[in-house]
Amino acid sequence: MIKNCIVGSGFSAAVTYLLLNKKSEVFAVISNKRLKDLDLKKRNNIVSNKFLSKKILSRGTIKYKVKKGIFHDRNCLGGNSNIWGGHINLKKISKKLITFFKKNGLIFKNLSYKITGSSSDQENIYQIQNKDNDIFRSELVFDKINDYFLNNFKIEKKKIILELVCLKNLKIKKIKVKNLFLCLGSIQLVDLLKRSNYINDKDIISFSEFEHEFKLKYNGNLKLNKKDTLIKYKFSRALGHFLGVQSYKKIFRLFNFIPIYIYQIFYNKKKRYKLILNGQTLKELNNSLERFGDSIHYCDMRINNVPINSILKRISKNIFGFGMSFVLQDKPGPISNDIIVDIANTLKKNELLKI
Repeated sequence: MIKNCIVGSGFSAAVTYLLLNKKSEVFAVISNKRLKDLDLKKRNNIVSNKFLSKKILSRGTIKYKVKKGIFHDRNCLGGNSNIWGGHINLKKISKKLITFFKKNGLIFKNLSYKITGSSSDQENIYQIQNKDNDIFRSELVFDKINDYFLNNFKIEKKKIILELVCLKNLKIKKIKVKNLFLCLGSIQLVDLLKRSNYINDKDIISFSEFEHEFKLKYNGNLKLNKKDTLIKYKFSRALGHFLGVQSYKKIFRLFNFIPIYIYQIFYNKKKRYKLILNGQTLKELNNSLERFGDSIHYCDMRINNVPINSILKRISKNIFGFGMSFVLQDKPGPISNDIIVDIANTLKKNELLKI
């Protein structure tokens, strides 16, 4: 039996791995192209790629029939940390945790036009980088990752049983684990719950997010409500991020003479988005929203209005979910800080924290 098992290799998986003192087995998709051999549906409408990033196709169990919803699926090594902005609000993270992460290779850089190509109206917002001044990628944290796809999980005699597919030879492997940490993106989490028969036909799945938009402006400031959050990018940095470049390279600084800024605004106003499962398809449920999901910080996942954390606890007290789906964001802006605090608090509460 495996004592601690992490499924996933994105940001939440990396944080969990570190806070467990690297003493856990990690199972995640590395050979993404092999997923086509598992009879999984190809979903072009929720692909999340950038021009210069590695192209990852979305394959899974459930199709998404959406017009206003914007979803992102990168089931690969590192997940969304390969294309994210790396922002974090350190205000509510303890000094002990910050010191711990620094010792483990995470560098917190002040936002500045010279170093990160950006600034913010919130002084506690930083960018997480690695030693090479690139935006932090979670894959660099792990000592070893098992290249497996988690097909389903179930409980037998209070034991957690995982059915995994080895992506090297497509052979099925079943293992028992004591503590299961599901560190999956929202799309893959929904797929897994469906394959494991914990989501049924006509179930309603919902998410929330703070309202968000981008604005293009010339030199000048933008007045916002004090409860809103603004991240301001030089045109050169915004261009690099749009293309999928995870560092502020000199070539993009050549565009610094252009007096244009991109304003990313997170408003202190929440909205909730609902989908209903019809067979193998999730469809929008009478949503009056103009759009949802463009912040990429959709969180607080619920099934039939029951928080996903409560559902996992009903299944087993030894199953833990970490990542955006499992947090209720209390302030607009970066969500990585909410994820870190949730992971640390949950591990501490269950006497699993190793720092």
